[in-house]
Amino acid sequence: MPCYNALKETSDERLVPNIFKYATSELSQDAMIAWLMACAKAGEDDAALREVGQSFIRFLLETPCNGVERAVLDGDGKLRPYDGDGVVSGVEVWKQYKSIDVYCCATIDDQPVTFVIEDKIDTLAHGDQLERYKKTARQDPKAHYIKLIYLKTGMPFDGELDDVAKKEYCPVHVHDLKCFLNGEPANVASSDLLQQYRTHISEFADVQIKAERDLNMDWGPIQRRFAEALKDKTGRTNDSWAPHDGEPDVIWQSRNRGGSHWTQYRFFGWHLFWRMDTGKNLRMMVERNRRPNMDVYQYQKAFLRACDGGVVKPADFNFRRGNEMTVGAIQYPAGERKIGQDINTFLQSIAQVHERFLQELAPILADNSAS
Repeated sequence: MPCYNALKETSDERLVPNIFKYATSELSQDAMIAWLMACAKAGEDDAALREVGQSFIRFLLETPCNGVERAVLDGDGKLRPYDGDGVVSGVEVWKQYKSIDVYCCATIDDQPVTFVIEDKIDTLAHGDQLERYKKTARQDPKAHYIKLIYLKTGMPFDGELDDVAKKEYCPVHVHDLKCFLNGEPANVASSDLLQQYRTHISEFADVQIKAERDLNMDWGPIQRRFAEALKDKTGRTNDSWAPHDGEPDVIWQSRNRGGSHWTQYRFFGWHLFWRMDTGKNLRMMVERNRRPNMDVYQYQKAFLRACDGGVVKPADFNFRRGNEMTVGAIQYPAGERKIGQDINTFLQSIAQVHERFLQELAPILADNSAS
C-alpha cells in the first residue's frame, strides 16, 4: 500500500490549496517529518518517495554539531563522526514516543541508528526536555548510534542554536530544510504533499529573511532583541529613579491565545513596562495593582509631554480600563511594525522618551505617596 495514500492528492491548486497554509502547528510538522522518514521503507511502486525518504534520513545523519561533521553519539555517549556510507535499509518511526516529537529507529549500513528529533517553530526548548530525551534514547537497547536533531523552522532566538548544540543536538534550520527539499526536485515532484511542503518551507524561509532585514517586530526573536537593547540603553536611568520597593528590570516573553508573540520590558519596580506585540505599535503600559492610587490620565499626560519635541511622535491606541493599561504608544519608524535599518537612532529616541517620562512622573509619584 502506498505510504502516502491517506491523502488524496491533486495538482489543481484551485481545488486544493496548500495544506500547510492551515497545518502550521508543530504537531502538523511532526506528522510531516515522521511521514517523510517513514517513506524510506516504501515499496517498489513508490520508488521516488522511498528515495526522498532515505535521502532525508541521510541529510539528518550528516548534519554537524560543535564542529563535528556527521555527528552522532556512540555507545559511550561520546560525540563522534559517523563513518559509514549511509545506506538505509530499514526504518520505524513513532510520534510523541515518551514525549519526543519524532523518534526513529533506522538501520543504516546494517547497524542501528536512533534519531531523536525535537521540533520547534516559534517556541524554545524548556526545562530539561533535551537532556531527558537524550537519556531516553541512551536507555533504548536498540540504540547503537544516536543522532540528536533540533529542528527549528521558525526564527531562532539569539543564542538558541548554540545552546542546543552544547547539549549535543545538531541544529537544523529552516534554510537547511529548504536546501534539502530544493535539492530533490524529481523526488519531491512525485508527491503533491511534498511539493506543497517545499513551497511552504521556501516561503517561510524567505519571510524570515525579510523580517530580519526589516526588523519586523511581529517576530518574537526581534522583539526580544529590541527589548534587550532598550534595557541596556535605559538601565542607568531606571537605577536613578528606582523606587524603594523596586524589583530588578526584567524581560518577559510569551504568546497570546491566538499564538502571536508579546514581549514586555518591565522596570521601575515592574510597575511600568514597554510592551511589544505582534500587530501593534510599541506601547508604554502600567500595572495598576502595583500602585493602586495611580491616576492613569496623569500618566498619559506625562507620556505626551515626554514625547513633545522629540524625534518620535505618539500614536493612537485603544484605551481599555483594567489592571494593565496603555498610557502611550509610538509607531515604528518603517511602518507596519518595522524598525528598518536605523535601529540605533530609534533606540536613542525611545531612550530619551523613557528618561523624560520618568522625570515627568516624579512629582506625580510624590503626590501619590503623600496621599
